Amino acid sequence: MEQKKNKDGVIKRIFWFALILVFIVYLLYNTFRLITHPSDAFVVDYGKLNMKETCIAYVIRDEKVLQGENYQNGMEKEITEGKRVAKGESVFRYYATGNEQIRNEIAELDKQIVDAQKTETAIYNTDIEVLKNKIKELEEKIYLTNNVEEIKNYKKEIDDNSYKIASIVSSQSPDGSILKELINKRNGLLSELTSGAEEIKAEESGTVSYRIDNMEDKFTTGDFSYLTKEFLDEQNLRTGEIIETNNEKGKIITEFKCYLAAEMNSEASKNTKVGDNVKIELDPSLVVKGKTVQINDAGDSRILIFEVNDLPEKLIDYRKLSVNIIWWEEEGLKVPNSAITEENGKHYVVRNRAGFNVKLLVKVLKQNDSYSIVSNYSTKELQDMGYSLEEIQNMYNIKQYDKIEVKSK
Repeated sequence: MEQKKNKDGVIKRIFWFALILVFIVYLLYNTFRLITHPSDAFVVDYGKLNMKETCIAYVIRDEKVLQGENYQNGMEKEITEGKRVAKGESVFRYYATGNEQIRNEIAELDKQIVDAQKTETAIYNTDIEVLKNKIKELEEKIYLTNNVEEIKNYKKEIDDNSYKIASIVSSQSPDGSILKELINKRNGLLSELTSGAEEIKAEESGTVSYRIDNMEDKFTTGDFSYLTKEFLDEQNLRTGEIIETNNEKGKIITEFKCYLAAEMNSEASKNTKVGDNVKIELDPSLVVKGKTVQINDAGDSRILIFEVNDLPEKLIDYRKLSVNIIWWEEEGLKVPNSAITEENGKHYVVRNRAGFNVKLLVKVLKQNDSYSIVSNYSTKELQDMGYSLEEIQNMYNIKQYDKIEVKSK
């Protein structure tokens, strides 16, 4: 009996000794592996990835310059910068000579109309409320900008809307009221002023601009074959220079879209094809959609022409600017490239959970220099790759918050 107890005790000691030995060997193995193959842990999470490239782009618009005969008399804008105009609508006018006194009288009447309106009985009118809201919006825009030209445009719109309100109030005032008399007098002076003026009207509908750089006839949209490296260099345009406002003529941008031409020689630009969609980052807060519509050979580089179905203010104010071309974007599980290993054309990551490592097969969707967006293969995809249903059922999938090994440099 005593011998049996001693025998059992020896077996237990051997068992625990063996277990401790295995544990020590495991620790030594992991330590050796960390020394020879150092790695860090990375927690998998959802993220976005893109490939963008900075380039210099030339803005091309379908533009029709408007100018009359009497431009030396001074221009009066009827449609402000960036507003839409219909075909046949008056854009601006040139006054006849000797009308300075009439314009001064109208300006003085405008002040009197504002004062007279304050004495009128308040009325509720839907049109008036809409105009008041527009005025508030314009006042907020003035507060947010320090651009002198923009401020002038906003103030003119405020004056126009204020006069419309006064006209509505006047129409409901009794005959003989001061406001009605002032409105009638102003209308008479305005009629006298415009009777001898040269009205410049839009021959086509579009967006009005007074920023003229004399490049409107050079950068045309009909045929882009003229866009060569030599042509672009010959223009000597400065990147990021805002086109100045002209006080003698204006123009109509006839399409609510424009084009960007950029000389590029990157690998991504060489791989792009006509019809490929891209995104164009004009600044961190302004990204527009684009499409490659033509590619011109330029020796070691290419001239890519992108169509932009939008016309934000920035694409009216500039002829040449720096932009970011976003070739692609992808969203999903984001992992470092250093966590991915390739074996026989397949990609794997190593997941560490509670000290145990498992190799996971992953599908790389997109990859830049540092990170990849990955996903799991579907059952059909795995079967097409030659895996049996039993093998697929025993596979582990990569998931959000998994901790994976990243090889140190």
